[in-house]
Amino acid sequence: MAHVIETLGAGGAETLLAEVTARLDPGRFLSRVFPLDRPLELLPRFERARIEVDPLEVPPARRPLACLAALTGRLRRFQPRVVHTHLYYANVLGRLASGMVRHARCVSTLHNPDYTFESRPGLVFAGKKALDRVTGGRNAALLAVSQAVADDFARHMGWRTIRVVPSGVDLERYSPGTSHSTSAWPGPGLRLLHVGRLHPQKGHRILLEALALLCARGAQVGLALVGEGPLGAELAGQASRLGLDDRVRFLGRRDDVRELLRAADVFVFPSLYEAAGIALLEAMACGAPVVASRTGGIVEIVRDGLDGLLVAPGDAGELANAVGRLTDDPALRVRLGASARRRALDFDIRRTVRAIEAVYEEIAGGVASA
Repeated sequence: MAHVIETLGAGGAETLLAEVTARLDPGRFLSRVFPLDRPLELLPRFERARIEVDPLEVPPARRPLACLAALTGRLRRFQPRVVHTHLYYANVLGRLASGMVRHARCVSTLHNPDYTFESRPGLVFAGKKALDRVTGGRNAALLAVSQAVADDFARHMGWRTIRVVPSGVDLERYSPGTSHSTSAWPGPGLRLLHVGRLHPQKGHRILLEALALLCARGAQVGLALVGEGPLGAELAGQASRLGLDDRVRFLGRRDDVRELLRAADVFVFPSLYEAAGIALLEAMACGAPVVASRTGGIVEIVRDGLDGLLVAPGDAGELANAVGRLTDDPALRVRLGASARRRALDFDIRRTVRAIEAVYEEIAGGVASA
């Protein structure tokens, strides 16, 4: 099994790959991971699971031909029966490289709605889309992490045979429990938490605006933001301009996310668009009541009013109102948190792994080890 991915940064696709490869049946599937470039933040997770990682360290966007040559060489030496690719550049280059490896079959997982939310359409966008469509013909199977992603690619690419294999969560690790991590929040009051890359997609700007509205109404709340990314400095500046310096804490990358989830009173997930949301599933598995955007794969996970509260993406006022409801109603927080945990049971990572193993068996004729 060769797993090709753009990087091992701390994103949802990379996290899902780490969870899946650690659980594949070692008697049937010998895995090796080929990240095309840095960062390699999640490398220790693969090493702990004894999954071999062979980094190329060739930037695929800037040096696509060199990256393709390097990947083809690695795959020819490894001789996998199945090449499983993840994210745009790994999908395109992995499909091409697998075509130059004898007997290799290719499967691609679609992790994001790549085309609906493209902010800079033009010739480059059209070229990327054309490459995706043409190389997609190399796939023996196409998987999507949610029906929303499958629908997006069916609409833009005409692919009608995409199988939905929902993202999963480790329900043993992420479970309700006591936590002493309350010092991560700024001062007393209701503890709000968001976990995610500091990127425009994740809706942090809207979240800070909503927090300012809550504070103006007299709500005693504090927000902890876990994650790193290109918006770090901008968001810190926005928080200061809104007078939120004593209400927001930027925690950066953390290794104690489970403990923070257990300590949170409300998990807020205001993404402008989202394929599924690994962090959302982890929060629900820990029994945290959630307020999330009504978009993409989120609506396939959270049942509004039952497992959490859903709001229109990009609407700071509606987000503030939903969080305010939970601030004012402890019983509602308890009810939604308990239901969220029960709902998370439907997204057991073991179920995800079994579905992926079945695909490997099918396309490789029952033998997927190298």
